[in-house]
Amino acid sequence: MADVIELNVQTGEKITRSFTQEEKDNIATAQAEAKKNFDALDYKAKRMSEYPTIEECVHAILDDDLEALQAKRTAVKEKYPK
Repeated sequence: MADVIELNVQTGEKITRSFTQEEKDNIATAQAEAKKNFDALDYKAKRMSEYPTIEECVHAILDDDLEALQAKRTAVKEKYPK
């Protein structure tokens, strides 16, 4: 990990410092955990963009076409598994 340059916006003073190995390890661990959490939720966003809309759901209920609606939902779930 590179040195960090901090800038005091009031004085314009630049301060350069290096991370200790422990700080680098803590940052790497936190980044890996954040990526893992983001990736774990990524399927939800992809599913939501392809699921039938509320209007399509209402029409399926009113038109007694729930089997087709469920087939669409199942296809999306298979495309983007947990």
